[in-house]
Amino acid sequence: MITLQVEQAGDRLCVVLTAEAQALLGAKAGDAVQISRGAGGELSLATVDQEHAARQERGRALLRRFRRTFEAFENP
Repeated sequence: MITLQVEQAGDRLCVVLTAEAQALLGAKAGDAVQISRGAGGELSLATVDQEHAARQERGRALLRRFRRTFEAFENP
């Protein structure tokens, strides 16, 4: 178990990663980190792959742009 420290930075709270947590996450300064809650209430912390997020957004934009075309194939 790794214990992290929460600090105040202006009007925001920040979590300070130890060297061990940083290595475990593969995180570096400027990376995005995502926190999610599991079905059992446990929290999960992971770094966000910015390239993957950008590809996902481009895919969503394509689906929005051609929404009616895709709907026509779903309901012939």
